[in-house]
Amino acid sequence: MLYMNSFNVKVGKQKEFQAWVKRNEDLFRKLAPEGWTYRGTYAYVYGFGRFGASMMWEINKYGDLDTARAYNDPNYVRLFEDMDDFTSEQPGESVLLREIGDTRIIEKTTVSESRSRRAR
Repeated sequence: MLYMNSFNVKVGKQKEFQAWVKRNEDLFRKLAPEGWTYRGTYAYVYGFGRFGASMMWEINKYGDLDTARAYNDPNYVRLFEDMDDFTSEQPGESVLLREIGDTRIIEKTTVSESRSRRAR
């Protein structure tokens, strides 16, 4: 699954944030919680999207979200505290995407209307 956390960078801090990300990407990879793989921090470009940047992670199961919530490595926590100095106060957005081939699909039944509950 792909976890994407989109956010805005404070005005006037974009270049500094870019340099900070470049310096710390190896630490995000190295210090990631069990089950999490850092896939990079990306900038929205050419005005596409509602945000300025997005951090992307790969996880394998929903339980990895609980693992991250409970993860207390002080160096990992410090990275996110430092990152908070760059992010704006505007709310961001997180999404969790699952590969379509591994997604449980539930569709409306094809039972004829006369046999459905609504017709009873």
